[in-house]
Amino acid sequence: MQNEKQINDLGAEEQNLPDLSKLFDYPSVGELFSTADTRRYDDFCAKLTTTRENLERIVRYGSREEAERATRAARAVEVTLEFLKNLQQMLQDSQK
Repeated sequence: MQNEKQINDLGAEEQNLPDLSKLFDYPSVGELFSTADTRRYDDFCAKLTTTRENLERIVRYGSREEAERATRAARAVEVTLEFLKNLQQMLQDSQK
């Protein structure tokens, strides 16, 4: 019964998917994709990558508590990088 409800909920969610173009209305995201010049996007992703690397060092060498927090933060950075890559790919696909 619970699984059936979850499946029905998923079907309803798919029918009500938001318009992803609205994501580009957020100034911080929109600025990364506002011109054909990708330097701003590349710089931002490079900073996120450096942050992730620093967090991974804390995971390896920090205290247990620090490592747990750094693991969660590193995962958030990874998700953000993946999100930005997906947005960039969607934008490129829409321009073809």
